[in-house]
Amino acid sequence: MMALDAVQFVVGKDGQPVAVQVDMDLWRQIVAALEDAEDVSLAREALAELSDAGGKPDQAGWVSLDSLRDAWLDDDEL
Repeated sequence: MMALDAVQFVVGKDGQPVAVQVDMDLWRQIVAALEDAEDVSLAREALAELSDAGGKPDQAGWVSLDSLRDAWLDDDEL
């Protein structure tokens, strides 16, 4: 839960809020929440692609871990 003293408003000449200042703990919570939301969005997109491909990862353009490992090993040999 956010404490109200963790938020301060910067007011312009006209008396209207123009910015917000938050303490570092609250800022970290905000960043973590945004990152979590982005992760959820990426997962939903990936699941939609898989669903559109009939549940077949290869048809969705996904690469297996074995194929990825082999490609990395091949690159290391260069």
